Amino acid sequence: MSKKLDIEKINEIYDILVHIGGAHEFEREGFIYSHCISEHCCEEWRFCGKLGFGGKYRSLTNTVDCYIEDMNDERFAIINKINSELSLI
Repeated sequence: MSKKLDIEKINEIYDILVHIGGAHEFEREGFIYSHCISEHCCEEWRFCGKLGFGGKYRSLTNTVDCYIEDMNDERFAIINKINSELSLI
């Protein structure tokens, strides 16, 4: 089970998901709740956005990915950019 993250860090992560990955801003509160407040720690969050329905943030590795069948050159580049930014947090 993953540990809970602090709100400042999780906001930085969600900023990256919004600005690069196309995650929806209106889901930020749920993301924060699931990773910082909920009794049950969230290990993955489906944010979809530019990565399609399978676009997920994985808190155990602080990375994103998508369904392999949805992968294309554009999504591969987006994943690499997001994961690069996430590695700085």
